[in-house]
Amino acid sequence: MTYLSRAGLPILSPHALRRTHVIHLLEAGANLKYVSACLGHSSVKSTANTNLHITKKIEESALDLFQYYVK
Repeated sequence: MTYLSRAGLPILSPHALRRTHVIHLLEAGANLKYVSACLGHSSVKSTANTNLHITKKIEESALDLFQYYVK
């Protein structure tokens, strides 16, 4: 039995951990060019196409920015 299973945590692949880290960076507002460079992608477009799906947190943050703008 692994430490993760004993703690009731899922066993994730390195790729899943990488994707989770990228989503957290993007939700925190990290610059897409920075994230792309960290991933070693040749272009920002490939990073955006793969990782920039809309999460609830990103959506709410964008709506907050818009509300601030129109006030």
